[in-house]
Amino acid sequence: MKTAARDIASLVIGLIGIVLLGIGLNHVLDIGSCASGGPYVTARPCPEGSTALFWLSLTGAIMWMLGIVASKQAFFQPGAGQVLWTAGFAGGGAALLVKVLTQPSMPPDARLGASIVAAVSIPMGLVVGVVGLVQLVRQRGAGGSGSPRTKGGARTGNPRRRGGPTGAVRAPWVWLKALNDLRSTGALTREEFDALKADLAGSEPEGSQPPATDRVVLIRELAGQRASGALSAEEFEARKRSVMVGDRVGSPKR
Repeated sequence: MKTAARDIASLVIGLIGIVLLGIGLNHVLDIGSCASGGPYVTARPCPEGSTALFWLSLTGAIMWMLGIVASKQAFFQPGAGQVLWTAGFAGGGAALLVKVLTQPSMPPDARLGASIVAAVSIPMGLVVGVVGLVQLVRQRGAGGSGSPRTKGGARTGNPRRRGGPTGAVRAPWVWLKALNDLRSTGALTREEFDALKADLAGSEPEGSQPPATDRVVLIRELAGQRASGALSAEEFEARKRSVMVGDRVGSPKR
């Protein structure tokens, strides 16, 4: 099942469960403590329909938990699971607290029980909700450059944004070492090596990436494809020449 469909299904199941659980608990709190059946005489027998309310609450709780489990990330990562967890605990606890504060007719035992559950549930829900927001902000920040990611998490796209061999802006000596590596493996001829080295030497030591670094990144990728067999030697040379000539034509004059 695709992630979006799975999260939607888990949200529907979980939210229906929260509603059913809320309806059942609301009526149970109005009733308070009671007992029915058995050979003993009870001071307060349960009204009719209490059994149905119990099963309604139990069904809602099961559906709510199933919704959390069915979500792709459960409650460990931002997604439907964290939404259901936060809504069930923090939202349900807040609803109980409001009922305790606004309904004086609630039986004393039910008032005490609801207050305890609210005091425990609200922090449990808020902790996961806050953690989820922090995780979401970090994920948005990590993906803010606009470059897509591969399945394994590696960033693709504009090599200037990636910043080179290791994904960040590097000092000139790192690029010179990369050039030497390409030259030693035969990926660059002496003339190409000298041309790229001259471009690097003429670039500013700080600031934006010079066009020469773009060519180094692309040629490294082509060399890797050649080594893996994805490109033949002829294809590698043709694409390398295209990179060298194309970047030179399109790069600004110094």
